[in-house]
Amino acid sequence: MPEQPESIDEQAAEWILRLHEEGFSEGLRLEFERWKQQSPQHAAAALRMQDVINRLQALRQQSVPAKAALNAAFAGRKAITRRKQALRALLIAGCLALPATQLLKSHYPGQWMADISTGPNDWKTQRLADNSTITLSGTSALNVHFNAQERRIELLQGEVLVEVAHDSTRPFFVQTAQGSMRALGTRFVVKRQGDTTVLSMLQSRVAAQSANEQQTLEVAAGSRALIHRDSVELAGSVSPASINQAWERHQLVVENQPLPEVLDEISRHRRGHLQFDRTALAHLRVSAVLPLDDTDRALQLIADTLPLQINTYTPWLIVISQLQPAKK
Repeated sequence: MPEQPESIDEQAAEWILRLHEEGFSEGLRLEFERWKQQSPQHAAAALRMQDVINRLQALRQQSVPAKAALNAAFAGRKAITRRKQALRALLIAGCLALPATQLLKSHYPGQWMADISTGPNDWKTQRLADNSTITLSGTSALNVHFNAQERRIELLQGEVLVEVAHDSTRPFFVQTAQGSMRALGTRFVVKRQGDTTVLSMLQSRVAAQSANEQQTLEVAAGSRALIHRDSVELAGSVSPASINQAWERHQLVVENQPLPEVLDEISRHRRGHLQFDRTALAHLRVSAVLPLDDTDRALQLIADTLPLQINTYTPWLIVISQLQPAKK
């Protein structure tokens, strides 16, 4: 017997609360993706819930009452049942009169009230109070913490290009769940990628430290480092000129990268849901320059070089599968 729509909606709301409670991790994200891929109805229910989150982001100008409402909604969540958690999420949508009118890309609860954020196909450049400049790509979010002792930005989701203004009295840090990076130079890119933070150095140096503070590594221009909670490791070289050009043109440059990872990045820059089987597509690899401002075109460019079938059911739901060879 098929699940009732109400049951699927409650499960979607429960997922939102679980992501809020447990935090974003690669394992949890994959589990959520598997749930969404059970059927188009599951994907649509999840995206309806995310539409509420996107609309909450629009309340950022009234952040104090909005935060108070969210805090009240989530207060004591560990003491109530999961069903009540799900109903509470549904009540938030109802009480705020936020009907789902379109299916939008996911923004997890930790990013609802971020200081600075972007939508799926948005790019934003902003000058900070110290004259440093940050640029966020699609579906990115961060908080800014400046005081008399230090300057710190906390990357919650997505990717940021940082150009640091000199201040000899206040060090500049970028912080993620995996660790922190102290700028010893001026220009670098930080990206949240599942349980890993990816640091790409474009100019000068950064001192990267794991979250457990057991390992620190100085990363020079032209190098890439992977930062985990308990380690920091170099991961090859990068071309600063190519990265700068890609940011200017809103492009994704990939070389021999697994297809699911490329689809993840494209998905972050589009509204709606890309549904695909990660395991079935894991053996396919991509080398290309893809336009993130036109993700439909990016998908078509990939399909032109790989045996893929792309089925568009609505502007918000695209299913990607491997094209099977014709039987003889």
